[in-house]
Amino acid sequence: MKRMILGLAAAVLVSVGGVAGSAGAAASQSNVTGVITENSVAVAGAMVTGLCNGNTEVDGSTDAFGSYLLVFPRAQCPFGSTVKVTAKKGSKSGVNTGTVRGITTKLNLAIVNVSIPEMGLLGSLMAGGSGLGLLTYMRRRRQAQL
Repeated sequence: MKRMILGLAAAVLVSVGGVAGSAGAAASQSNVTGVITENSVAVAGAMVTGLCNGNTEVDGSTDAFGSYLLVFPRAQCPFGSTVKVTAKKGSKSGVNTGTVRGITTKLNLAIVNVSIPEMGLLGSLMAGGSGLGLLTYMRRRRQAQL
């Protein structure tokens, strides 16, 4: 009887230690999870990158339901850290930023088509022209004051 009670006590201690061990593993990491969508539809197979505090990077991908999970070591991404999540699929991408709160932080984001090269060129030309115009105006004004 004494042996049976000792065996039962040992089994309880081992199982409690296993639960505490898994809780310890969860406490040593920061999880960032969410869903990637496009036009409110889940995006499967998107590449997801998480950047914690601008220096710790973790990669992942979305499953068939658009869900992702990024696991950061707690030492590099503690509570209160800033996480930037970027998702890409083809020419579409999206970004969301949040703060690590608790063991799991949820950051959903939508991806959009960002391929508009002609607008980038047009914007550059307009900015350059504005800069030259301002420079010319400032020189003329200075010469008029002299």
